[in-house]
Amino acid sequence: MAKDHKSETILTFILGVGVGAAAALFFAPKSGEELRDDIVEGVTDGVNQARSSAKDLKRRAQKLVDVAKEHVEDAIDAGDLAYSQAKKG
Repeated sequence: MAKDHKSETILTFILGVGVGAAAALFFAPKSGEELRDDIVEGVTDGVNQARSSAKDLKRRAQKLVDVAKEHVEDAIDAGDLAYSQAKKG
């Protein structure tokens, strides 16, 4: 559960940064074309950061899945061994 909360916090932070950047652009004294270019650049940067974060989260989640698989396989092996020993004895 802590991981879910952490990823939500990171996502909220990234969203807040994006909204803050957009607000700063709107209040800056620039021409319309400059402002539009800055908005496009900001959105592109935000999308790239979100993609990077998503890839990182996916990689971390896969590591957790791999570790969980190993634990399950170990538990199954231990159960099989205990069963076969109990059956013999």
